[in-house]
Amino acid sequence: MTQHEVFPSILDNDLYKFTMQNAVFMHYEKKDIPVVYQFTNREKDLSLNKEAAEWLQKQINDLEHVQLTEAEREYLASFPYFHQDYINFLHQFRFKPREQVQLRFDEATNEFDLEIVGSWIETILYEVPLLALISEAYFRFVDKDWSYEGQAEQAFEKTKALLEHGCGFAEFGTRRRRDFKTQDIVVRAMCDAFEKYKQEHTKLEGAFTGTSNVYLAMKYQLNAVGTVAHEFFMAISALENVQHANRETLDIWYKVYQGALSVALTDTFTTPIFLKDFQHDLASKYNGVRHDSGDPMVFAETIVQHYQSIGIDPSTKVIVFSDSLTVDRAIALKDHAKKLGIKSSFGIGTSFTNDFVKASNADVKSKPMNIVIKLKECMGKRVIKLSDDISKHSADNAAVSAFERELGIEK
Repeated sequence: MTQHEVFPSILDNDLYKFTMQNAVFMHYEKKDIPVVYQFTNREKDLSLNKEAAEWLQKQINDLEHVQLTEAEREYLASFPYFHQDYINFLHQFRFKPREQVQLRFDEATNEFDLEIVGSWIETILYEVPLLALISEAYFRFVDKDWSYEGQAEQAFEKTKALLEHGCGFAEFGTRRRRDFKTQDIVVRAMCDAFEKYKQEHTKLEGAFTGTSNVYLAMKYQLNAVGTVAHEFFMAISALENVQHANRETLDIWYKVYQGALSVALTDTFTTPIFLKDFQHDLASKYNGVRHDSGDPMVFAETIVQHYQSIGIDPSTKVIVFSDSLTVDRAIALKDHAKKLGIKSSFGIGTSFTNDFVKASNADVKSKPMNIVIKLKECMGKRVIKLSDDISKHSADNAAVSAFERELGIEK
């Protein structure tokens, strides 16, 4: 496999990385905001070997050769919300992995660690490609008992099932894909299934709404889908105001995007804390909210009740579900949201781009990695994510307790 196939483009990344970089570029006059990102492997039994670590280090170093092409520059200019000054900046942008990315691998234990250090505007794009490369390294050199056989057919059938049940959904699988080839196969199959669905139905209830991967959106002429990630809220908690970081972040986001990309992420500091700031003014400006942790059924009920309590008709809003979704789970959530009187949409990732069985035994799943890269420090201050699922908290108990006290969260 050539380097081009491993990482074909700077746009082989999720849209929300570029929208956040654009927001930092447009909002903060001071560009040198120092940050630190930390890698976490939530499945410790799935680790790299020496060969995988060496391959990964080479791929990371090779990111320095990736740059925005003229065709890609013209493509980004078609997005109504990207400022031309930002696109010009991105055209000149180069990764600096040899000075900004530190990979440590212990041959004795096979434990590896990764840290990203630099200015926020320069390091914001690393997370997704690095996670994708780590996953690919594992499945190239550690778990090799799998094949691409049946991937297109599987993605086609999953897409068909979602469409037939009236779901609107996007592909969100870049970060934890098996490799680029898998995601390419999957997205192509999803396009094929949607085309067939449109040919066979005069009334379209379901919709394949696009992909978070900007390169594949360009390749297949799809909508690039995404808004903002937890890191933006986490950074704002250090740069602006911890107690009202949600409100500060949503105000900044609205100022930059003027109503575009208006789905609010709720669980950076737990949804109850978010809802304290998400009152009528902000809730009116944003089209809906995204669910990414905790019980999605309960979340939907909570959001509907909140909209009603602040005088907003829930039927005018949408919940985007994006947490560990499968076809069956998405269908159940769509039915639940419909009963509650609120619109729903879905971002489905690993279930599309890393759903494999063992080649040697089709009855055994080839388990995907569960890996994340989260912002750890901003302007020298410790920042954390307090999820609605405590297993997704991004710090130790002492740091979590300190943030809970600062935010007024009672235990």
